[in-house]
Amino acid sequence: MNKERRIQQQSPVEAEIPLLPQEIMVEILSRLPVKSLCQFRCVSKQWLSLISDPLLAKSHLKKTVSNDCFCSQRKRVIISSHNLYSLEYESIGRNRSFDENLVALELDYPLKDKPNGLAELLDSARDGFLYCERSEEGNDEFPVMVKLNLPFCVNQRNWVDILGSCNGLVCIAPDEDTLFLFNPSTRESKRIPDPPSGFVPNGWSVYGFGYDFVNDDYKVVKVGCGTVCVYSLRTDSWRIVCRFPYVDNVSESGVLLNGTIHWMVSFEDGVDCRCVVAAFSLEEEVFSDMPAPDIVNTSFEFVVGVLNGCLCVLHSRNQMHNDFWVMTEYGVGKSWTKLTLSISYICMKPLCLAQNREALLDVDGKLLLYNLEDDSYRYLVVDGIPAGDGFEADTYLETLVSPNGFCRT
Repeated sequence: MNKERRIQQQSPVEAEIPLLPQEIMVEILSRLPVKSLCQFRCVSKQWLSLISDPLLAKSHLKKTVSNDCFCSQRKRVIISSHNLYSLEYESIGRNRSFDENLVALELDYPLKDKPNGLAELLDSARDGFLYCERSEEGNDEFPVMVKLNLPFCVNQRNWVDILGSCNGLVCIAPDEDTLFLFNPSTRESKRIPDPPSGFVPNGWSVYGFGYDFVNDDYKVVKVGCGTVCVYSLRTDSWRIVCRFPYVDNVSESGVLLNGTIHWMVSFEDGVDCRCVVAAFSLEEEVFSDMPAPDIVNTSFEFVVGVLNGCLCVLHSRNQMHNDFWVMTEYGVGKSWTKLTLSISYICMKPLCLAQNREALLDVDGKLLLYNLEDDSYRYLVVDGIPAGDGFEADTYLETLVSPNGFCRT
């Protein structure tokens, strides 16, 4: 009996783990945070294949946007200030007593460590000064040395422009005219090829980024010198789609809402110049005009924003203002509603509504929580971001959407 028991102990029977159907696995995994899913990729080749499957990415995204709890947990604020940082949405507005400051997480992104032009200048500096040659009165034969006091606190990294955000992908420009689609949650990125020469001449240009629901495609729109061209992630190519039918004085990135990118623009209506909101459909790739608030008489001094799913028009430069307009019914000009604030601003960008329904605003380079009901407000202090450099901000969702997960069709 003892011998038989020893044999049983030496040869235990392994329990069989039942295999769940793939749709059940997808349902379970789509409820988990992206950070955990990225770690699970290392479990086995089967898990790597399943978690890398675009079907799981779509299911995970669908759960995120349709469930308020998941959306709140997976929403982040991305901040650019000679670097990229991420801030948890759920931590904003949670602490009203200011016992703790918000903490930003530094992100890894493409071309992060590529130095800007100041690096070479700083390397050539001696004793805290930079020396260069200058000719006097056009005499190149006998140049003189000029000593310049160069501030060493100047950041050596390039500024990162945030051009748009959609479904977890952020369109960034970490270098001049160098675009990437970047997923901050998975750290995946894709370099967007330059448009073919002749598509858009060098010079003024602005961008917009969003998702074409009908064709299941992410698109980047570039407007410059009267030409509009569109990059398709699915085909990995650019196309010229139309002429820009407005005056070329747009200076801000387009704002995405309802599958459409919006700019504040003006165009000549006979002898007059009229201002409208230009709406570019990502599906049809055509422009349509939406009425602007009656107060808007020059598009150069106004920009478009989005707050709580509603289109906004805000002042953008020159003077202090304390108001902005919200289109409560999309596309209906009569629904523009003026909101007056208890603070004044030169430039303001709405970001999102915080946990306690306060509006998170980027006001002249500072984060601010504004209560739209009682007009109270408070500035937010974010640890981890160098002070004095200024910043720009946007929001994104933590998703599995891959910029490299689309193939040519």
